[in-house]
Amino acid sequence: MLRTLAGIVAGQSYRVLACLFVTAVFTLPTKGLHAADAAPVIVERVREVPLISKLELSGTVTSRRVSQLSTAVPGLITTVHYDAGAQVKAGEVLLELDPKLEQITQEQTLANIAEAEAQLADAHRRLKIAEDLATRSHGPQNAVDTIKTEIAIRKATLERLHAQRNASDERLVRHVVKAPFAGTISRKLAEAGQWVVPGTAVFELVEMSGLRIELPVPQQHFAKIDDDIDINLNFDAVPNTNVPARVEAIIPVSDPTARTFTLRVIPKTERNDITPGMSARASISLQTNRKGLVVSRDALLRQPDGRITVWVVEPNGKANLVRERRVEIGISFDGLTEIRSGLKLDDQVVVRGNESLNEGQAVRLSS
Repeated sequence: MLRTLAGIVAGQSYRVLACLFVTAVFTLPTKGLHAADAAPVIVERVREVPLISKLELSGTVTSRRVSQLSTAVPGLITTVHYDAGAQVKAGEVLLELDPKLEQITQEQTLANIAEAEAQLADAHRRLKIAEDLATRSHGPQNAVDTIKTEIAIRKATLERLHAQRNASDERLVRHVVKAPFAGTISRKLAEAGQWVVPGTAVFELVEMSGLRIELPVPQQHFAKIDDDIDINLNFDAVPNTNVPARVEAIIPVSDPTARTFTLRVIPKTERNDITPGMSARASISLQTNRKGLVVSRDALLRQPDGRITVWVVEPNGKANLVRERRVEIGISFDGLTEIRSGLKLDDQVVVRGNESLNEGQAVRLSS
């Protein structure tokens, strides 16, 4: 009887100790909730800002002037001074034609001029004699008139010969091809010993200063484009570039079949690392004339089922707990995304450390 009673007392003591142990074990996480083991996160508040629509476009770098140079007169090429890739100044001689045939023609014209001048001088001499004879009634008046007519013809002939000489001088000048503007020779299309005629391209010259970018823009954005829009350019051939640009021209009708117009922009600062033909990407900021709630793009988590969620920090006593919220998003710009539903102004959302959070988890706010 005494042994049985002792066993009952011992069993009850054991159950009490076991309960105390279990209670202690399940109390430990609650103590850790306020300790340093809470997940560190960085948060920001939902704010309201003017919404900006970003228009992404692709275009091409073009030159203000691209010229197919040709000779103004036919002739045999004797000298080609520059090759493709050469940079030339305005007025530099690029190519020369053989001038010998034109020089011979000019010498003939000069000889004809000298002959015509001598004949005109002789006609003036004979006119003076005829007029003296007619004054003394020793010669007929019609002889004077005949010589005056001859003088008029000689003068006209002399003027024609001088015009021929001027034309010959001009043709000699055109036996050389000069650069009409400063630029780079992109193609050399002729060689010494080649016979060329006017209209045959011998060089392609590209102006390298004042390069511009032409962007095809969908027609629905025409009313939103003006001279004050913000434009940033990136070039595929020049990594890590972000070049501010401004509008140079809006060309209303570019491609009616594609329903686009052309926006021509130029970098705000001259650049030496871009060339005509390069591809360019433009990001254009268009005002929407409305405000909206936004969060940083890093706050958004895209779930496998298509949902977009954020983690919202809610105070809970001395702890900060996270709750998952499903959101509906709108436009994105400058690293921000519009929140159309799911959040309210001044909500705190996690932007760093949100990859592996769990519902109701305690977090520690880091600066």
